[in-house]
Amino acid sequence: MDVKTRFSGLEQLLGIIYGNETRLSTLLREMGFERFQIEQFHNGHLEAVVDQFLGVIHKRLTSDSGKDTYYQILSRRYGLDGEPPQQLSAIAEKYGYSPEYLRQLFEEILQRCQSKTWQAELKKSLKYIAVNQLGELFGRPARDYVAEKLERLSNLRNAAEFTRLDYETKRTQILKQVQAELDALDLEYKPVMERTEENIDALENEIKTDVLLYGESVSGGMYRATYTRGRVSWDNDGITKYAESHPDVLQFRKQGQPNVSLRVMNKD
Repeated sequence: MDVKTRFSGLEQLLGIIYGNETRLSTLLREMGFERFQIEQFHNGHLEAVVDQFLGVIHKRLTSDSGKDTYYQILSRRYGLDGEPPQQLSAIAEKYGYSPEYLRQLFEEILQRCQSKTWQAELKKSLKYIAVNQLGELFGRPARDYVAEKLERLSNLRNAAEFTRLDYETKRTQILKQVQAELDALDLEYKPVMERTEENIDALENEIKTDVLLYGESVSGGMYRATYTRGRVSWDNDGITKYAESHPDVLQFRKQGQPNVSLRVMNKD
C-alpha cells in the first residue's frame, strides 16, 4: 500500500469537497495548528493521520448510503487504497456497471461528500485525529506556552476593543458634522426646489390649456405637446332605430364574425 498515493488521492478529494484547491495542510491551519506542528505530520508522521481520516470518510459514506460500494468506488477513483487510481470506465467494467450509470453514481457520491454537514463533520474529526496524533508524538505543550498565548490573546482583544471604541467615537463626530451640513443644505435648497416644482406644474397646466385651444400638437425645446382628438363613439341603440326609417344608413354598418367561448357552469 503506497502512502504517497493515498495522500495524493486524499488531497485531490479534499479539493473537490471543500473547493479552492483545499489541501490537508489548509484544513489543519484553519483549525489552529501551527506551521511547525503541520510540518511534523509531513516529517514521517503523516501515514497515521491519513489512515484514520480515510477511515472516518469510509465509515461516514457507508453509513450514509448503506453500501460499502460507494467508498470502494471513491477509493479506486482516487487511489485511496494505495493502488494507482483508475478511470471511471475501468471501475464500471470491474463492477459490471454501464459507464453512464457509474458516472451518475459517482456524481451522487461526490454530492454527499460536498454537503455542509459532511464538510463540518470531516473537519471536526480531522482536528481530533491531529490532536491525538500530536499528543502521542510530543505529549502536552508546556503550561507556560499556553499561558503566554492567552496573554497575547488578551492584549489583542484589548487592542481591538480600543480601536473599535476610537473608531465609533470619531465616526459619531463625523456624522454629527455631516448631519449639520446636510440640515443646512436642506434648509437652503428645499424651498427653492419646491418653488421650482410649483412653477413647473403651473406651466405644464398652462401649456395643456393652450394646446387644447390651439387644437394641434406643438413642439418646442425638449418637449412635444401632443394634441389628441376625443374618441368618437356612437349610440348603437339610437343608430339602429334611425336605420329603421333610413335604411340607406345600413350600407355603412359593418358586423364582425361571430365567436363562441366555453366556460364551466357552477352547479348549485
